Amino acid sequence: MSGDGPDVDVASLEKLGEGYEAEIFAWEDGQALRLFREGHERSIEPERIAIPAALAGGIPAPRIGEAMSLGGREGSIMERIDGENLLDLVGRKPWLMPREAWTTGRIHARLNALPAPDGLATAHERVREWIGNVEVPPHLAAIAEEALAGLEEGDRFCHSDFHPGNILLEPNGRRVVIDWGFCAAGPIESDVARSTALLWLGEPLDPSPALRLITRFFRPIATGLYLRAYRSVARFDTELMWRWVVVRAIEHLAIVRAISPPDAGIPDPVAGVEELVAHAQRRAER
Repeated sequence: MSGDGPDVDVASLEKLGEGYEAEIFAWEDGQALRLFREGHERSIEPERIAIPAALAGGIPAPRIGEAMSLGGREGSIMERIDGENLLDLVGRKPWLMPREAWTTGRIHARLNALPAPDGLATAHERVREWIGNVEVPPHLAAIAEEALAGLEEGDRFCHSDFHPGNILLEPNGRRVVIDWGFCAAGPIESDVARSTALLWLGEPLDPSPALRLITRFFRPIATGLYLRAYRSVARFDTELMWRWVVVRAIEHLAIVRAISPPDAGIPDPVAGVEELVAHAQRRAER
């Protein structure tokens, strides 16, 4: 870190956006400051490893600058991306969902084709850390551990949070992938499974009633298009992917319980997780 940072009051900065882990503020010279919320600093180092590797591999991501401390919080100076995330875009214009689901799958396949950069945790380590440190129903924790024990590790570049809300569409049509703090090394099926679980279970942060309704209605359609688009670029083992969905769905429950702001109004997803786990187990046995 770069010491205590500049003498700037965070409250005086223009907020450009926010997520579960961090807030984005306008910064000098047309840049942005990604400032992590208290307790989420663990994502800084993976992000600083992952973004340069993604850019070197041709994946659109915001360029990352110096690390910084401000107001007792840690963060990084980054390229400012002026764009709308695809989830909000589809919320306003639902007819664009097929196009954006297809684009999401193709970008994801290109990322997973890259080798994971040195220094990232493995997908196994990430899952065990989340489930082991957050209260999860014991029967689900046991299912996850049993499933994970039978899954091999891998060396592909996994974003581990790849979904439409983490892709920004700039006015010039460029799509930029953001939020790289969960990145890991693993098999491609583990990352496809994570995105599948997110498309089935994820809830927008502070959504409008219309967006929440659209999100739920389009889940199966968007998931199917995303998987077809991914396969148009790279093949994956479908049975193995569904075995990973069992694990990733339970991990999702742990993550939501760990990082959701208490006032976000996001319902506990345990019932949906149990439903998806049962569905994934059936698919994996076919």
